[in-house]
Amino acid sequence: MSKENLKHIFLYDKKLWRMNLPNIVVTYRIKNEERWIEKSLESVLDICSEVVILDDGSTDDTLSICKKFPKVVDIHHQEGLPLDEIRDRNKLLKMALKRNPDYVFSIDGDEILAPNSKEILSEELDILYPDSKIFEFQFLYFWDELNKIRYDGLYGKTWQPRLLKIDSNSSKLSIKKSNYSGNLHCGSIPINPKLSEKSIRSNVKIFHYGNFDNNTRQKKFEFYNKHDPNSVEQDGYIHMISEKGKHSGPSGIEFITLPDFMRRKL
Repeated sequence: MSKENLKHIFLYDKKLWRMNLPNIVVTYRIKNEERWIEKSLESVLDICSEVVILDDGSTDDTLSICKKFPKVVDIHHQEGLPLDEIRDRNKLLKMALKRNPDYVFSIDGDEILAPNSKEILSEELDILYPDSKIFEFQFLYFWDELNKIRYDGLYGKTWQPRLLKIDSNSSKLSIKKSNYSGNLHCGSIPINPKLSEKSIRSNVKIFHYGNFDNNTRQKKFEFYNKHDPNSVEQDGYIHMISEKGKHSGPSGIEFITLPDFMRRKL
C-alpha cells in the first residue's frame, strides 16, 4: 500500500487511527502557572496517554488545576530547593520512564499546542517518520495580543527538541550540565549527539505565552539576570523587554498575525 493511501486511511478511518496512536507521556516542570496551565493540559490530552508533573513550589492554584485532570498520574512537589534545571529535568525523565512510554514529550506550563496537533503528530509518528528518535518543534511567541506573534531575531527561528522516542537504551540517557548558573537552558529532553543531526522538524507548532505581557516579560528578564548576570552570550537578556540586543531583529521588533484557523480559544 502506498504512503498516500496510508495517509488517506489515517485521516478518515478514525477507528484505525486510534489503534495506531502511540503511547506518549507528557512531562511538565512548572511553578505558578495558573494563568495558562489548564489550557496547556487541555491541548495535550488528545496526543498523550498520561501526564507527569514536577512542581517547583507553586503558591497559586497551579496544583489544584492539575489535579482535576485524570491523565495527570504523578505529581512531584518540591519546595525550598536551589535552582537546578538538570536535577528537575532528570527527575521528570525518570517519572516518565516508569510509565513505560513509546515517547516522552516535554512542554512547559505557559505553552499550548496549536490546533490539529493530534492529527499532524500522529501522522508523523505512525506513517511518515516511525523510526525517528527526536522531533523538534517551532515556537510561536505571543506578544500582548492573542493573535500577535513576535517574529524578529531569535523569535522567528526558535526550534527545540521536545519529543523523544524511547528504546532499550533510553534508561541510560540523562540531560547534561549546561554552562549557565542553575543549569539554565539545559534543554528539555536528553539528546544523544549521534542522533541530534537526524532529528525531524515537526509540523506541530507550540504556542508560547511566557512573554505575553509587559509584566510577565519584566519578571522573566529579572529572573534571568538574577541567575545569569552580565551574560555575554544572552546579551543581558535585553531582547526580552525591548527591540535591543543581538537576539532581536536588525529592524527592531516585528510581528505577524496568526491566521484565524490556527487560533485557540483562551
